[in-house]
Amino acid sequence: MEIIRNIIGAVGALILSFNTHTIVYTEKNTNEETNRSNIVESYTIVTDTSLEKLTPKKSTGTVVSTSWWSYPSNIKECTKNGNDLLVLVNKEYKLPKNYAPSDLVSASLSGIRKGESYMLRKILINDLKEMVTKAKSEGIDLSIRSGYRSYNTQISTYNYWLSANGGSVAATDKVSARAGHSQHQLGTAVDFSSSEIADGLGGTFAGTKASKWLANNAWKYGFVISFPSGYESITGYSYESWHYRYIGKAYAQEVINSGMILELYLRSKN
Repeated sequence: MEIIRNIIGAVGALILSFNTHTIVYTEKNTNEETNRSNIVESYTIVTDTSLEKLTPKKSTGTVVSTSWWSYPSNIKECTKNGNDLLVLVNKEYKLPKNYAPSDLVSASLSGIRKGESYMLRKILINDLKEMVTKAKSEGIDLSIRSGYRSYNTQISTYNYWLSANGGSVAATDKVSARAGHSQHQLGTAVDFSSSEIADGLGGTFAGTKASKWLANNAWKYGFVISFPSGYESITGYSYESWHYRYIGKAYAQEVINSGMILELYLRSKN
């Protein structure tokens, strides 16, 4: 009997080992990547437990979901072309796999540090240059850590965070967009950093002078924060003090005047 019990135990352990696996998010993209899409980005994991303690504000009239990071079952195509500065891209609305801006240029044309490693739409370069110059004149250092991401790069980025989160889809969906759902595909989203944190990317940026300066001034140059603190149940993402999207000076002024966060403003325009 002892021998039989040992055999049964060994078989059970073998079966359990087969059930331990890593989830990998994959989608086939039949469109070939252009040279400008082959930029390799590096990421720094920053442990910031404060991100898990955020309390969604309830003054918006929006129902607070207990699973604000989830994707809806019915994914829709964006209602505007990706070139439109006001196109709504979120967890419900997705850009086509083959969409890529036609006016991508090196972010270095704006004078921002580390710009040579990233691409952005030409339409925002002058305003970004003006912002970087003004910030520098006030003793604020800004660098860029991410710009345009192709559809395939988004898959790689999502899988990176999936691995970093131990294969947890729920945890990953709080901090990374699935392919087609990222504002970075528009070429108008910028992840900022600063020499204050050795050009790192993550929660520590919130405590920098650069972050505070952007919060008060970025809109003047057409940039609006995408995922502000306290609105996770609306944006679907954890607070990202570093992630801004360019929508142009006039529209950014409208956002400020309306008192709405960018997500709600864009919903009203789509």
